[in-house]
Amino acid sequence: MEEKNPKVFISYSHDSKEHQDRVLDLSNKLRSEGIDCSLDQYEDSPPEGWPKWMDRNVKKSDFVLVVCTETYYKRVDGTDDKGNGIKWESTLIYQHLYNAGTNNTKFIPVIFQDGEFKHIPEPLQGSTFYNVDDSEEYDKLYWRLRGVKTTKPELGKLRELPEKERKTLFISGFIDVELWDEAGWKGVAFLHDYAFKKPSSLGILFTNKEMAIKIFKGWEKRLGKEDEFNELRISFVEGDVPGEPYGYYVHINSYPENIVKRVKSNDVDFNLDLMMLVSRIHRMNPSRNSKNLQEFKDRFRHFNSYTLIPCVLRNGNQIEVIEGLEITKKNVEFRKYSDIKSKNDLDSVLNKKFVTEI
Repeated sequence: MEEKNPKVFISYSHDSKEHQDRVLDLSNKLRSEGIDCSLDQYEDSPPEGWPKWMDRNVKKSDFVLVVCTETYYKRVDGTDDKGNGIKWESTLIYQHLYNAGTNNTKFIPVIFQDGEFKHIPEPLQGSTFYNVDDSEEYDKLYWRLRGVKTTKPELGKLRELPEKERKTLFISGFIDVELWDEAGWKGVAFLHDYAFKKPSSLGILFTNKEMAIKIFKGWEKRLGKEDEFNELRISFVEGDVPGEPYGYYVHINSYPENIVKRVKSNDVDFNLDLMMLVSRIHRMNPSRNSKNLQEFKDRFRHFNSYTLIPCVLRNGNQIEVIEGLEITKKNVEFRKYSDIKSKNDLDSVLNKKFVTEI
């Protein structure tokens, strides 16, 4: 198939004889390389007159090269009242751009070595311009006129994502030994809603209010208002214990596997050697006819949750509830002492036999 010679019209201002010669040289060079350039210097006097000649060339050309100089710019914007030809051509160019909805594929601004970007008319400043005195830019213009697009290289593979710098840390359980020693833990209290409209609260009884607040603020900072990963473990262990009066144990410790799950969800490397878990045990000795623990069981099974709250024991039997530090729990363990059969049991510390083995 025979290639078509692109038709190109050159619009420029007659700044000087030297400038006209440069434009003519450009046109001649393009023509020598197969670009069918139209230029006023090739015409003596077109029979239809210059205005119609300009209009015809602008319409029929594939491209219009606009040679931008200071004089061209001033005649386009009206600050130089000479050069009716440029005024007419620029009006045609502006109208074509307007009709095309500013979608410009036809009008290409070019400059010579001494040209400046600021002399490109505003409607064309968003278009690629070429310095035709630069051989590399001239070649780019030439191939554009020929319709030859730059070949994109094949799309390669994305780089592998860099490995994240993983953090490691030492993890402890929920018992800060010094804080708990100062807080003076005295057991638990069951606080029930006797209208049976909301879950019960399990009050952790301390004698030192300031330390109690510190303990719960530490838990809240770590768990939030709800123990989502079920990290904090609370168990009630009933049954006869050799050498102990009637009652039950309250054991506060941790679920190690759930702590690991929460830590790994935060993209932190975890080494089991860096975990230290401390627990606290309290032996409760209620009267045999006390129903507090049983009511707590019944309400937990109904609501499937309860709230942990800090409390202060005053004068041996008065309980002050510390508001605003409640933590919702959806897990509690009710067990029998006789079910503890291994040193791997999370409640094995309650049995002296397994403590000795450890």
